Amino acid sequence: MTRPTAYDRPACVVCPRDLWSDEQSRLVCRPCERRVASLLGELPSLTRELHGFLVPTARAHGLRVTVRTESPAPINLHVLDHITKTTATLDSWLVDWHDHLGWAPPSYRTDPMAEAASALRANLPWAAEHHPAIADFMNEVTDLHRTATGLLDPAARPRRIGTCPTALDDSEPCGAPLRYVPGSAAITCGWCGAVWDPLDLAALVQATSPE
Repeated sequence: MTRPTAYDRPACVVCPRDLWSDEQSRLVCRPCERRVASLLGELPSLTRELHGFLVPTARAHGLRVTVRTESPAPINLHVLDHITKTTATLDSWLVDWHDHLGWAPPSYRTDPMAEAASALRANLPWAAEHHPAIADFMNEVTDLHRTATGLLDPAARPRRIGTCPTALDDSEPCGAPLRYVPGSAAITCGWCGAVWDPLDLAALVQATSPE
């Protein structure tokens, strides 16, 4: 009888990590679920900040100052498009989830984007187990969050710095793409959850890189 290997276990549909024995009923691993739940929790505040960037501004002494002209300042279409896209994307996913669950279409009270993000986050455990397009959803949320962060502060846009060298059960490196946000005290792998000091990781990457 052939002994099962690690590769016989199903893998997360978002990252290539094999699902653990207590994750077999899931489509997505818990680290991916926690990561996206965190992003959903941050999206409303990021979008509120973006509203302050709708009108082109000048920076003086490190402060954002509105440019005053005789005619109304033009709207920053890149920011407006992203705010609109974020609201529409989250709403469409929430409508889809309600349809899968047999619920009435969602209704909003005051802030459709924030309320949709909250509802999606609350039902994420269900989607991580049952929704056939959960990978698409998580990738879209990740992209929305990354774009919002870049619009707010281009210098803080996450930069890809290589792949995660953490050794997994089969001794192969995790291999997840790692991104560093300038000024961050740590780099966290979105697949295996390993946390790296930026200087330690840079030294390790340099030491293991081929000549």
